[in-house]
Amino acid sequence: AAAYGLDDPSHTQMAAFFDADNDGDLDVYLLVNDLNQTYPNEFRPIRTDGSWPNTDKLLRQDFDASKGHGVFSDVSKAAGIQTEGYGLGVAIADINQDGFKDIYVSNDYLSNNLLYINNGNGTFTDKCAQYFKHSSKNAMGNDMADINNDGLADLVETDMSPADNYRLKMMNSDISYQNFQYAARFGYMQQYPRNMLQLNQGLYKEHPDSAPKTQFSETAYFSGMAQTDWSWSPLLADADNDGLRDLFVTNGLPKDMSDLDFMAYRRNAYNVAPLQEVLNQLPTVHVSNYAFRNQGQAVFENATTAWGWDFPTYSAGMAYADLDRDGDLDFVVNNTNEAASVLENRSAQNQKEPQHFVQFHLQGTAQNPQALGALVQVFYGDQQQVYEHSPYRGYLSSVETLAHFGLGKTAKLDSVRVVWPNQQVQVFTGIGLDRRTTLRYDSTQSSAFVFPAALAQAGPWKEVAAEIGLNLVAEEDDFIDFNIQKLLPRKLSQSGPALAVGDLNGDGLEDLVMGGASPNGARLALQTKEGKFLVKALEPKKDYQPMDDAGLALLDADADGDLDLYVASGGGEQMAGSPYYQDRLFLNNGQGEFVLISGAVPVNTTQKSVVRAADFDGDGDLDLLVGGRAIPGQYPAPTSSLLLRNDGQKNAPQFTDVTTAVAPALQKIGLVTDAAWTRFSPKESLALVLTLEWGSVTTLVWNGKQLAAPKTAPQLPTGWWNTVLPADLDGDGDMDLALGNMGENLFIRPTEKYPFRIYAKDFDGNGSFDAIPTLFLQASTKGPLQEFPLAGRDEFIREMTVMKNRF
Repeated sequence: AAAYGLDDPSHTQMAAFFDADNDGDLDVYLLVNDLNQTYPNEFRPIRTDGSWPNTDKLLRQDFDASKGHGVFSDVSKAAGIQTEGYGLGVAIADINQDGFKDIYVSNDYLSNNLLYINNGNGTFTDKCAQYFKHSSKNAMGNDMADINNDGLADLVETDMSPADNYRLKMMNSDISYQNFQYAARFGYMQQYPRNMLQLNQGLYKEHPDSAPKTQFSETAYFSGMAQTDWSWSPLLADADNDGLRDLFVTNGLPKDMSDLDFMAYRRNAYNVAPLQEVLNQLPTVHVSNYAFRNQGQAVFENATTAWGWDFPTYSAGMAYADLDRDGDLDFVVNNTNEAASVLENRSAQNQKEPQHFVQFHLQGTAQNPQALGALVQVFYGDQQQVYEHSPYRGYLSSVETLAHFGLGKTAKLDSVRVVWPNQQVQVFTGIGLDRRTTLRYDSTQSSAFVFPAALAQAGPWKEVAAEIGLNLVAEEDDFIDFNIQKLLPRKLSQSGPALAVGDLNGDGLEDLVMGGASPNGARLALQTKEGKFLVKALEPKKDYQPMDDAGLALLDADADGDLDLYVASGGGEQMAGSPYYQDRLFLNNGQGEFVLISGAVPVNTTQKSVVRAADFDGDGDLDLLVGGRAIPGQYPAPTSSLLLRNDGQKNAPQFTDVTTAVAPALQKIGLVTDAAWTRFSPKESLALVLTLEWGSVTTLVWNGKQLAAPKTAPQLPTGWWNTVLPADLDGDGDMDLALGNMGENLFIRPTEKYPFRIYAKDFDGNGSFDAIPTLFLQASTKGPLQEFPLAGRDEFIREMTVMKNRF
């Protein structure tokens, strides 16, 4: 090691060899995890100067003529490898497809994960926050491979989130809102303690002159593999040879240091018992590893039992190889305090119909004989698969240096393309199936490869806000809803900003209104003939009341031919009945200058969400639907929405609350999130469509006297419906509805049989309204689904202190 410069004294976890500078030889990235005296989850400025001992290293190889071989030297500082972390996983791949290998690092604890993008000149820049929206908090191992055969490398990394109720409640402490704020203040990414699956969406350019970058969508909950307990090594490999890479995860820990009971009482225990005796009392995490079958469309099915992986272990490292040369991949799992497990894959023998495969050994140049970093692509029909050659995968592990492709029932390969590490491409044809073939680099048969980054085009949309003066940034006080109702499933006070578009000054150009929120008022953006915008405040700062604008409607309220502005107030920062929830009407003088008037809007001090205008009574002026969002401090008690009839005259605006007489269905209708007026066909009556949280999509139709529920209407399930947009989507002349629910990429994934519920009342009789969300989970690692509270013990106690006497 000393002769080669590899006798590095750092606390290294893994070493990944790759050609960092495209000079033909292999350099090495050292993953470092040095647990020093500093508490690893302490909020503090991120150290990016390379001074901290838990900083990774890059060693460059250069040929030493006197020794007759390459020697490695530390070039970390010059290369930009300077950011601290507690590394547990490293993946090497050309993420932005420019021909230079990039480095992804999974870091434990609070430290950010790192994505070092290769700049092509021997230096790297961390762009993790630009490529990923969030990441694992206690990131363990990782793997990069294409899971959906779109030719792009996807990323999976593991964390510590159990799937059953007992382990989940005993292991995962609540993540406070304040901690999220502190993390952001010190420059940390959004992190969550669960597995991540970052689905590669390909290259894009923000504008023609910008460098292309890759965008990822995180889909672990949707994909069905977000929670696999205290996990270490993930590996993506096609175990059943159906042409899709499956997922395998190792689990377990001999002593559960994160057990919340232990953490709560250990200090007192140390006072009465020796350390070893206390540690002996710790529970163990003796659980099975996981196997997931890839079903396509980025969805995995839990195949742990079906594939024989359901035996408890304390597993960490894992590798795959075709040990018996029968054409499928076998696995070796390293277990702590136990013998290693060798899992023979018998799918080749047990399948009713044969699943074909190909395997390739790569033979590169003398400096890189295993061709590490090569990209292998197989083409058949209209399909492709890709493999980026790097054996360093998972956690503390290396897999067989073999490119394995399952092909299912495919009977013939059209071609195989290898992009060698020296950026030369070579095409092979006539490759036989169900065998292992050696692909050798031949400079006479190869040519320069044009990488996708060089061909990337800017999309049809370009961000031009700064160019045209539309510098509108929504800013408001950071109100913490969870201080009022501790178990709220989500924050309600920051749902803005509200927007409205219309010609405010009569020049024929569309202008923009952006609603305000305490401490900033609404702003107007008036468009010029040059297509730029002049931004100004809706009202003088001295006149502004710190209110949250939840909904905006532009309409001619005083019949003078210009657009006035109705503002529905919301936010939830004040208690129920506060005058801060009173709606407001601003009259336009025709020049885009507005004045707040009083008396034209009825008193209504409920928290609002939306306002929509339509002439429901056919008298020629626009009336208003004002949606009620929630009762502050009493979520999710149903609140009322309002129907305001326009009774104004020229220069004398007046709105009248006719909800009781004309739209009684709006009283206590629930938590309205959006609304739209429409006619489903030209001959039908005007209809009002409302989306509800903890409710369904509700339609009310004007029958000449009232807005009432129609006799027949499609019944949609209850949900967290968020938005509605009427449009003729199929071009048949009538109006369809585009509806937005919360989606399926969530921890909460209810079904009709196993719903997500919320129970609410003043359970402990202390005068405050308690809301308790519940969901269905397994009680332990095996057994049927049962209903449990979403919150853990400590969260529960903050909501109802009386629970401390029981738990």
